[in-house]
Amino acid sequence: MKKLAVVISATLAMAAGAASAAPYVGLKAGYSWLDDECKSGFTCDDNDSGSLGVFGGYEFYDFLSLEAGYDYLGKFTGAGLPNDSVDAFTLAPKLSFGITDAIDIYGKFGGAYVNYGDKSDESFLGAVGLEFAGSENTSVRLEYQALTDINNDVTRAFANTASLGFVYRFGGNDEPEQVVEEEVMVEEVVETVVMTKTFDATLLDTETFALNSSKLKPGSESKLDELVQLLNQYPQAQVEIVGYTDSSGAAEYNQKLSEKRAQSVAAMLADRGVDSSRMSVSGEGENNPIASNETSEGRSQNRRVEISVPEFEYTVEQ
Repeated sequence: MKKLAVVISATLAMAAGAASAAPYVGLKAGYSWLDDECKSGFTCDDNDSGSLGVFGGYEFYDFLSLEAGYDYLGKFTGAGLPNDSVDAFTLAPKLSFGITDAIDIYGKFGGAYVNYGDKSDESFLGAVGLEFAGSENTSVRLEYQALTDINNDVTRAFANTASLGFVYRFGGNDEPEQVVEEEVMVEEVVETVVMTKTFDATLLDTETFALNSSKLKPGSESKLDELVQLLNQYPQAQVEIVGYTDSSGAAEYNQKLSEKRAQSVAAMLADRGVDSSRMSVSGEGENNPIASNETSEGRSQNRRVEISVPEFEYTVEQ
């Protein structure tokens, strides 16, 4: 007879793309218009124009960046501005707040150096916008920007810009870290015995689910090959599947998303021959975080599905 004790420990950690600190660049195009550019006695015909801009920045944390840019606002005719161009060099910190995993609202408050025809002046800058995640490295922005107090010794103008922008971040395609550890202990005895067997795994959402969705990515089932083999070999074993999210977004939405992702994993196991009566499936939403929700890396660890097989008895005979 043989006594066999097996403990399987598996951690499948899929890192969430780029580190929190990262440089980025972008392009934007839109529509600009001036306010307060005219005074009595001057010709003021053109008060709107197409605009273009480039920008770059450094993201120190997921909520704080420093951003600089150049904006060509177009040609205008106003007081002291005879059909001449307006452009600006800008510098401002950018503060962001996550509405969902894929959408941020942000604000910028800083300064600008404005070329207003043949005059130049320092100006205050303010901007608000929405940023939509496109992939690990890209995003799209909708933004309104205001440049105030542009003085050309004749009048003080106010420049407005509404734009659509594209952002590319560097360093966001690092390979996910995967660690699998196994420990096997074997002891010979001449009798039939009863022992225990367990399994634990954590699936992070970045490499397992589509963005902000409960739909499994192609190839995700291979991450559970070891679990399926264990459950098919020991039909007395039960499995517990619990979904979690980070704290971004509404708690009710996060609760439903955690439940749907847990159900998706359960459906994948059922497709591979595991009876649904052997599964306990639930969602905990943003409860029980395993890392800080203040950083992008921490939130990526909290967006997970935990899978465990509790201890169970089995008999080995020779």
